[in-house]
Amino acid sequence: MGLHRVMIEEQPLEVGAPITIRADEAQHAVRVRRLVEGDSIEMLDGRGGLATAAIERIERLGRDKHWSLTVRIQAVDRIPQRFPTVEVCGATPKGSHLEEMIDGLSQVGCASWRPLVCEHTVVEPRKGKLDRLERVTRESAKQCGRPWLLKIGEPISFQDAIKTAHDTITVLAHADGRHASDALAADARAIRLLVGPEGGFSEREITLACASGIRLVRLGRHVMRIEVAAVVGAALLVELAEPRHR
Repeated sequence: MGLHRVMIEEQPLEVGAPITIRADEAQHAVRVRRLVEGDSIEMLDGRGGLATAAIERIERLGRDKHWSLTVRIQAVDRIPQRFPTVEVCGATPKGSHLEEMIDGLSQVGCASWRPLVCEHTVVEPRKGKLDRLERVTRESAKQCGRPWLLKIGEPISFQDAIKTAHDTITVLAHADGRHASDALAADARAIRLLVGPEGGFSEREITLACASGIRLVRLGRHVMRIEVAAVVGAALLVELAEPRHR
């Protein structure tokens, strides 16, 4: 098992700097991972920063005796964002499937997700629910060690989603589409994947997308649930883009 990871978003990661860790992060490190003074941990800031630090002091503070860790940073790496990035604009699955989908998108390397509002949209997440997804992205980043947090964007309409910049490739998941590799271009800075709701995209939306030059791509041989299609599609596009960095 590797080093225990913590997410530090408010404090800068600088060599030699002391960092105080409190609340749930400290509780988990002491009571679950059984870390002690002298142990090393890994720290992420969600913006490309990756640091190693040594625990100097563990104590319980305040009337409620909450755990507190003081660590000192020993080394810091800055991991650049990888391009092209992959963004998923997709329908929102019901219930707990939304959080499961966000966790999956984070693990496969997707850069961002936005709720897509279509003609057949059933679920439109409220802002409070979208805010709670930030917790999922942090926990997932710690679990898989990704240095850049998955971003949760504001809802976007289908009409706006098919309007993209010149350096962005937009593809639409469709059972009758072509292989995704046929849609990628070497000069793209971003890839946007559109994933429809349970009822699929309407014929009008498909026509609009094709008229805008958006290609239909096939993600697999079977019909998938929203949360599966989003993760499978993102993983496929991330992998197809990856050879450009080798």
